[in-house]
Amino acid sequence: MADAPLLADLGWRTFDETFATYNKPEDMEAFHPTMYAPELQAAELAEAETEFLIVEVNGEAVAYVKWNTAPAPAEIPGQKPFQISRLYLLQAWTGRGLGDKLMQLSLEKAKENGHDVVWLTVWESNERAIRFYQKYGFKEAGELTFVLGQDVQRDLYMMREV
Repeated sequence: MADAPLLADLGWRTFDETFATYNKPEDMEAFHPTMYAPELQAAELAEAETEFLIVEVNGEAVAYVKWNTAPAPAEIPGQKPFQISRLYLLQAWTGRGLGDKLMQLSLEKAKENGHDVVWLTVWESNERAIRFYQKYGFKEAGELTFVLGQDVQRDLYMMREV
């Protein structure tokens, strides 16, 4: 649980850097405590089906990935699904190969643990992320609603076989 404040801060910083320019400040501000409060991160850290990998460079946390093995939604077929729940990097680290390394580690972990499908969600307007996931063989598998403050957005389920 010691990493909860770190994850709350890093999670919010990466989310804010990525999405603030596309969303209203009041929606971002309303969303912040619903997702990136230290107590929420502590609860996620305590979940048996959840695992985090935090990347530090020179003692500074710069990225993280959150994996989840809980049951997947109906849109995701498979007997043993593996979710990449978050793959977040600080902007200064995008385009430097770190995202690729985290994706490769994620896919290796899914294979090593006998998962048959890897899935994730992504905002339909996050074209850079969609292209990144497509590079690794992810295909659209459905959609879901994501609420950011007062803004109702459309996210996509994406998946690939292991």
